[in-house]
Amino acid sequence: MRALSSERGVALIMVLWIFMVLTVLVGEFSRGMRDDATATRNMAEEIQARGVAMAGMNQALYRFLRMRQEHTGQQPQIEDVTEAPETWAPDGSWHEGAYSGGAWKVRVTDEGGKIGLNRADEALLRRVFDRLGLDRERQETVADSILDWRDSDDLHRVHGAEAEFYEKLPEPYAPKNGPFDSVDELLMVRGIDRDLFFGTSARGMEESEALRIPLKDIFSVFNRNATINVRTAPAAVLRVLLEGDEEEVEDIIAARDEDPEGALPLLRAKVGDATVARRLVDRDASTVAIDAAAVMENGHVQARIGAVIEIPEDGDGFHIVRWYDRLPAV
Repeated sequence: MRALSSERGVALIMVLWIFMVLTVLVGEFSRGMRDDATATRNMAEEIQARGVAMAGMNQALYRFLRMRQEHTGQQPQIEDVTEAPETWAPDGSWHEGAYSGGAWKVRVTDEGGKIGLNRADEALLRRVFDRLGLDRERQETVADSILDWRDSDDLHRVHGAEAEFYEKLPEPYAPKNGPFDSVDELLMVRGIDRDLFFGTSARGMEESEALRIPLKDIFSVFNRNATINVRTAPAAVLRVLLEGDEEEVEDIIAARDEDPEGALPLLRAKVGDATVARRLVDRDASTVAIDAAAVMENGHVQARIGAVIEIPEDGDGFHIVRWYDRLPAV
């Protein structure tokens, strides 16, 4: 009887263990099915949102091209039977709309209104970093390191850096020794950290002494000229040029809204630096970045795409310089 009772106890324990294992397996299977269903739903929602973002991008491109045709005196290639839509200036302002059960927002930014990263000389670079609140030593380090990064030789400037510096880092790499292909490359240059690049910190200075302006909003690799287009320069660039004086920045923006051609002499007078003033120009945008984001109604998955578009001088069509299939959510 004792042996039989012992065997029954062991059998009961084994049955309980089997039930526990089955419970765990069923739970894992249910969770896997639930995760797969959620992933499928999110993928479908992302594809739909991407289509809505494409609609917003095409809307922005159409309205920008209409504005450019109006400024240059060209006749639209397609005549509208209804009233012509509002045109959008490439000033980086967000515009919103709805399409096919989703909502999109899009902006058009003139790359010529930013500082050309591959064309800025030492004087302009130092002016930028001086306005951002860097001390003199760090200004020299960052400016020389940018120039060393994009030149083709291995000779470093007094405060710059070449291969001998980067190869001694904890995670070594070689410098580009060529033009920047992306503004993000600045994160690899000596003296530039994420706070400086994204404008997330006053870099150890008093709030009133340092400007929180992201480098990514100041520079562009698509501006192939050594000039800055005042007509479309973003507020971040104007703050650098005007030493962070918000009132003067607002004055310039208001002036160019009322009289775009009158903003150039006004800004040149306010800048004060003759060398920088000569770099300021006023012209139609020819290379623009379009950033579009969308989300479906009652959805949580956002799709964001972007492109850099170039319009020839004769205004005949356009072509895509760079396409961004996925961008970080905003």
